[in-house]
Amino acid sequence: MARPKTNKKISKEGLSSFALEIAESLQEYSTYKRGKKTAVKVYTYPKIPEDINVKSIRNKLGMTQEQFTSFGFSLSAIRHWEAERRTPEGPARVLLMVIEKNPSLVLEAIHS
Repeated sequence: MARPKTNKKISKEGLSSFALEIAESLQEYSTYKRGKKTAVKVYTYPKIPEDINVKSIRNKLGMTQEQFTSFGFSLSAIRHWEAERRTPEGPARVLLMVIEKNPSLVLEAIHS
């Protein structure tokens, strides 16, 4: 069941400074979401692609699966990703994106 929208001000009585800060932040966010001008700063980050084709990245570099382990991935992980039994997640996804764009940078960082 959806809550009704209210524009009630939060009473400052009995609230700790932390609770008051949270309450004020929530009111400011609510104002922002309604499209009104606020001091809210909105940060957007580039979206990480859903699909990362590890085999394609590796082939573009002309590397074997064994050579691709030099980026710090286990051979079994590479094989699972390429056979699409698993999907790279978290830091591995980000590292693969960087490898695709600038493999020499990653190799330099690893071997220095």
